[in-house]
Amino acid sequence: MGGGGEGHRIYLDPPLNHPGCQSLIGSEKLVFIRSFEDVKKYDPPIELSQKLVHALGVHYLDERSAYCRLDGRGDIEDVITVYRDVTHDPWQEVRAVTIRPHDLATYMALSGTSLVTLFDFTRFAMGGFSGWHEGAEEIFETEDLFYRQRKVPKHASYAKGHIILRTSLTPDDLVEEWKAEEDESKCQYASFLIIDRKNGDKVVETSCSPENIVNYFTESSLPWEISPAFFRPEVLQKYKNDPEKYIFDDRTISCRGAWHLQTYDINEAGQVHSYIGDLAKLPYKEQLYWMSFNEVPKANISERAYQADILGEFTTTDDHLDDVKRIVIELDRHTPTWWKLRGEEMINAVHYPATDSASEWGDEILALNHLVVEGFLTKRLREIIKSNDGLYEKDWGSLKLLEVALTVTGRTETQAKDAVAVLRELSALRNSAKAHGDPNGRRLALKDARKKFGTLRNHFTDLSERVATTLDKIVATLPR
Repeated sequence: MGGGGEGHRIYLDPPLNHPGCQSLIGSEKLVFIRSFEDVKKYDPPIELSQKLVHALGVHYLDERSAYCRLDGRGDIEDVITVYRDVTHDPWQEVRAVTIRPHDLATYMALSGTSLVTLFDFTRFAMGGFSGWHEGAEEIFETEDLFYRQRKVPKHASYAKGHIILRTSLTPDDLVEEWKAEEDESKCQYASFLIIDRKNGDKVVETSCSPENIVNYFTESSLPWEISPAFFRPEVLQKYKNDPEKYIFDDRTISCRGAWHLQTYDINEAGQVHSYIGDLAKLPYKEQLYWMSFNEVPKANISERAYQADILGEFTTTDDHLDDVKRIVIELDRHTPTWWKLRGEEMINAVHYPATDSASEWGDEILALNHLVVEGFLTKRLREIIKSNDGLYEKDWGSLKLLEVALTVTGRTETQAKDAVAVLRELSALRNSAKAHGDPNGRRLALKDARKKFGTLRNHFTDLSERVATTLDKIVATLPR
């Protein structure tokens, strides 16, 4: 039994030596149907012209039922949408494809094509229609519209034909559009408070447009591109909270397919800072976002930024969280039996708290706990203990097992307990700060962290240092 749409043939349970199978394999899509009931259920897929898809630079996302691309702000936009409104009433079902008008017009203008829409409308009165009367069809024809119709007065009618839709857009129009998009003279720029390092370290307000800043090699009284602007730390929250859209690294931020902030850092006063020349490369709306957090500097740029960006030297400032990630990356690369692979996504999810927000601090504690504490495999730790004639209880968790495993593989009981103590502390903080919703424990943990370290960021930095030290000891002790 053959049938189906273009590019498909449907066969009802054909034998393997069916000549149709032999001739069609490799040239057409075969759909094998086992019963007539399956024939009724067969739903041919909606397929678009690959030429159209490639020309528009779109990709199909199943969760959006649409062919999408990224816009200038890094957001996903639906260009071609596939609708499937399936109901129990077949007369009410809708299958449709829509496309943005300008994208369709662009494709038609560049490919020299037009859109031909076929239509077929049939209407009849239930119970009063007995069939089409004999007689000639009426035909209507113009340059862009053709249809034939027949009417049974008061009972039924049909119209079947096509309409041609053409675009008034021309390739020259598109060239002008693209030129306008690239015209830097029409770009907008925000203004920022900066430290004018070139003119006596004064705090001034200036636009980040190319007409208002210069590089080191230009003779001018204008501020340098490397003049820093300072921001409240909350400016980073948007980027940290949306890892799907933003790549948030230790000193850079990228928005998928849209923009890249080359450098930022956090100074001793907890302010985020970046250079006005880098801010100038952001889209205008992104500049306005940063401008809303701009404030007078409370301290100069960080020591790390001064060494790397101003002096052009390798930084001597320790980055303890980076040390933790480095060790985890090495464990993932050469995975010992007792370690569970963490993966790039989990590694990239851990950052220093940018603000003194309890919620942000709790999020980072939780992420660090996921990265480190949950990486130890209890089954393999038991095997290490057993193979070294050690003893353990069945209900022991990974940290207790880790402590005993370190003891039987070369560490003293005191050394093993001290090594695991920081991981116990991290796990306890995770419980009180985020996971189990203990308000009193949360308040005590916050109070203790601020009392001892001044800020939650400083506490997290100290915790990261001790976690890195512990991981080094564990890696050096346990068998690979």
